[in-house]
Amino acid sequence: GGGDGSFGVVAAEGGVEDALAEVEREGAHERGVGVAPTYIIQNPALSEEAGDEPFQFTVADLSGSDLSTLPEDITLWVMDNEFPDTLISRDNDRLACEITEHIYSKFWWHKFSARAFADAMERAVIRLKHEGHPLDVPTIDSDNDIHIWVRWHLVLPAATSGTKTADSIRAAFDLVWHRADSILENSDSVLILGKDQGPALDRLKQIGERLQERGYFTYIIKGQPDRSGEGVVQKVLRYALSSKFVVIENTEPSGHLYELPHVTKLAECVTVILQEEGKGATWMFEDAYAKHAHWHKVTYDPTKLPEAVDGAAAWAEEFVKGYTQYQIDHLPWLST
Repeated sequence: GGGDGSFGVVAAEGGVEDALAEVEREGAHERGVGVAPTYIIQNPALSEEAGDEPFQFTVADLSGSDLSTLPEDITLWVMDNEFPDTLISRDNDRLACEITEHIYSKFWWHKFSARAFADAMERAVIRLKHEGHPLDVPTIDSDNDIHIWVRWHLVLPAATSGTKTADSIRAAFDLVWHRADSILENSDSVLILGKDQGPALDRLKQIGERLQERGYFTYIIKGQPDRSGEGVVQKVLRYALSSKFVVIENTEPSGHLYELPHVTKLAECVTVILQEEGKGATWMFEDAYAKHAHWHKVTYDPTKLPEAVDGAAAWAEEFVKGYTQYQIDHLPWLST
């Protein structure tokens, strides 16, 4: 095999059994087949002997390997101390790194519940994907929420070095973890207001579904439980103030015209107004867009509502990011 990390290695003359015995690690995990760092065998007989089981690797093994020559029918299982549990396979010129976080709820230390954090990790992957990170396919499996497995894919070029792959896996795991924590700690939800009857309600639901596809948790006021002693405006403000931003569908007049000044002027919530081209519930707030930087209007072709929602979310995220940086730059108690 040689010490160059290449996967293009031929089985030993003694046969498959001898080859495996020669490189088997003492105490290899039952899920994987232990092998030496440069000894992933391209011989079909060895692949058949391993079956569907992945070859167990350490981070040191991975760092010394040339993944561009990894046979496509072989999967590496990287399991090491202080490293995310990861399965690596190659598909043409891409590496698919399936990262797994196993949460055991009985020994879970985070202040948010194990299931809530798992859901937040799934949403974090979706959000990060839409922001341009090479992450995809988030899934959650659980055993009655006692054992929870959150999995997602990191996609890298096959030419990525083993060391860089290991660094990228660590970075991807940390990125998802911290974004999930931020989603729970600093609300990442969106309040959707507008006419909530008949076809207009269906439109609000379409807006909500599109935002959920982007990883947001959404609220439509009509679908939220009422509290005794709480007025409508109080309810709206409770959800608005706990949301990252507010989307108001303003094509048709409804009670949102009464709620809008409280949400956008009084509470100063970041707000995007969506309305169909050539339509609108009122002209009353038209000049407010010039006065208030945290308001923004998006007009849309009714056949392109999803794209309009994407644009609304992108604007809101950019505004929040810019405003946050401005505060850090100018407020001494935030700049330390």
